[in-house]
Amino acid sequence: MNDLLVITTDNKILLNDDYVSDYKKLYNLNKKTELATKEVNQRVKDFMEENNLETLSASGLVFTYRKGTVRTSLDSKRLKEELPDIYEEFSKTSQVASSVVVKVLDD
Repeated sequence: MNDLLVITTDNKILLNDDYVSDYKKLYNLNKKTELATKEVNQRVKDFMEENNLETLSASGLVFTYRKGTVRTSLDSKRLKEELPDIYEEFSKTSQVASSVVVKVLDD
């Protein structure tokens, strides 16, 4: 049987407690890492802006500064409401891969 799942005496299928515990630890570590990386990136970006640098290299890392831009997008909701025929004519359908969404609840 799969060590990921546990079947209870009343035939409920649950995730193995060890797996859940390990997942939560990895999830929290990933969140901390993402936050720390974001903070470092912001400090580097601020430094690069203050010193007018486009690239910064150090110990095998290369930071490249990209200026902010303006993006134009289409208000598809409004187009669909006001001009549904044109919306339909220019709409395209694409396949989206399956995925799993995980929400970690605080203990």
